[in-house]
Amino acid sequence: MRKIGDASFFRIVDRLLDPGTTRALRTSWSIDGVDWQRERHSYAGASHGFTVEVTTGRATGAAPWTMLVVKEYWRSGRGEELKSHQWAHIEAGRRADVVAWLERQERRLAAGRGVLA
Repeated sequence: MRKIGDASFFRIVDRLLDPGTTRALRTSWSIDGVDWQRERHSYAGASHGFTVEVTTGRATGAAPWTMLVVKEYWRSGRGEELKSHQWAHIEAGRRADVVAWLERQERRLAAGRGVLA
């Protein structure tokens, strides 16, 4: 993983925030020293609907950082998917610290050790 927001970044994030885990049902949890919080905002109307999911990760300690991961899902009024979009932004801290943490998580996932809850 080299860039925040590229395909490999979202593969790692999606595995960390996998809907198959019990974390997906929570609004806050912790993974390896990073506190996560999820907020969902939805609208459903006759012609369209959308859901915006904002997940914020905050690391504290010697190298603190804050990162937002935003996913948007747009649907027609009949529930058909129209468009999905995702992006990420580091609000505070160093990009290198965020990337190092994500790469550690990727190695843990690859080794089959999962993530710390």
